[in-house]
Amino acid sequence: MKEQFAILPELPIVGTLKLSTRDGLSLSSINVVKKTKPTELNPLFRQCFEELGIFLAGKDHKWTIKLDFTELSDFQISVLKEMKNIPHGKVASYKDLAIQLNSKAYQAIGSACGSNPFLLIYPCHRVVGTKNLGGFAHGLEMKRKLIALEKN
Repeated sequence: MKEQFAILPELPIVGTLKLSTRDGLSLSSINVVKKTKPTELNPLFRQCFEELGIFLAGKDHKWTIKLDFTELSDFQISVLKEMKNIPHGKVASYKDLAIQLNSKAYQAIGSACGSNPFLLIYPCHRVVGTKNLGGFAHGLEMKRKLIALEKN
């Protein structure tokens, strides 16, 4: 099946998101894009929009969106799984993730966080440096706002 995508209506904090699927049943990526006209949403993308909206309204909830991990390495998947263990409203350092993964590959962990295809679902914004916020693929201002949203 040809990759399909949708542009969501603008959401708080993150702005305009582009969602992609390879099979029409599972989400393969979420990307922040410049503001553009929303597209029609199929059932998968509508579900994503609704769940993202719940999260961005400050509510912790269990994600039910089926995800497509086929383009990710085993290492990336292990980092995502560890990231998912960070509780809502809390942060952990890259070093904390490395310890949990029994790894000293802090930079590789940072790279895996930075290439996270599932923004918000796998909360890379909760991963910080030991002495600062660390990086964030979508800018530190968005990272600050997402951390603040979860602390309320």
